[in-house]
Amino acid sequence: MCKNMPPLELAIQFHGHICPGLLIGVRAAEFAQKHLDISQDYDEELLAVVETDSCGVDAIQAILGCTFGKGNLIFNDYGKNVYTIASRDKNQAVRIAQKYGATSFRESERFRELNRKQVLSEEEAAEKENLIGVLFEKIMTMPLEDLFTWEDVELKMPGKAQIHATRQCAVCGEGVMETRTRQTETGILCIPCYNKLGGEA
Repeated sequence: MCKNMPPLELAIQFHGHICPGLLIGVRAAEFAQKHLDISQDYDEELLAVVETDSCGVDAIQAILGCTFGKGNLIFNDYGKNVYTIASRDKNQAVRIAQKYGATSFRESERFRELNRKQVLSEEEAAEKENLIGVLFEKIMTMPLEDLFTWEDVELKMPGKAQIHATRQCAVCGEGVMETRTRQTETGILCIPCYNKLGGEA
C-alpha cells in the first residue's frame, strides 16, 4: 500500500470498496489529524481506541496507521461509532462520536436494504452503485458538526507493545503468547483449552 496516496484512496485500497461506514471513518481520521496536528503513525506515536468493529475502523488503520499488529489499536466492543485518537508525543487525545441519526438519509435505508440481499439484479446493482455516489457526496461534504461530536479527553496511554515468549499448551500443543497462558496442575494451557476444561485443569 502506497503511503503517499490521499487518505480516501488509502482507506478504499485497504478496505476493498467504498461504503458509508468507511467514509465515516475517513472523516473521523482526517478530523483527528487536523485537530491533533498529527500525521500517519510510524512507531506507535499514535493510539486509537475504537468502540466498534465496523467498516470505519479500516479507515482509522489505513489513514492513521494504528493497527492490531503494532499494538496501537484497542478495540472496545461497545457497538458505537466512537473513535478516540491519541498522540503520545503531544500527550493529547480527542474522542470523536458519530451523532445519532446523522446519516439517516432516505438513500441510506435503501442502500442497507440492497446490501442485505444475497443476489442483486442488474437494475439493483446499478441502483446500489448510484446510491454509493449519492451517499459519498452527502457524507464527505457534511459539516463536521453535523456528523460528529468531539471532545478533548485525558487518556492513560498504555506502554508500547512488547514481544513476549511463546509457550506450548500442554493440551493442544499449539504455541501461545506467554502472557495469555494459564498455569494449572495439567501444565501451561492456552485460554481455549483452559476454558474447555472448565478453568479447573
